[in-house]
Amino acid sequence: MTKVKGIYKENAVRLLEPVAATNGVEVDVIFHDNVDKDQTFVTAMKQELARMENGLKLGGGPYYRSREELHER
Repeated sequence: MTKVKGIYKENAVRLLEPVAATNGVEVDVIFHDNVDKDQTFVTAMKQELARMENGLKLGGGPYYRSREELHER
């Protein structure tokens, strides 16, 4: 038995690593319902803060070099 992780999206499972298999091979997919919503929120907030740091949230792109420079404008 081979264990492979994948991502479920739009009624399909995309494998995170390739698997050698032939057409017609039967597979079992197990869904875990215990998604850590707090960790997902923390990850999203870290990404948003990183975007703000780069000035991307306000459309500044690489023009703004720091948060202080962004607020000066």
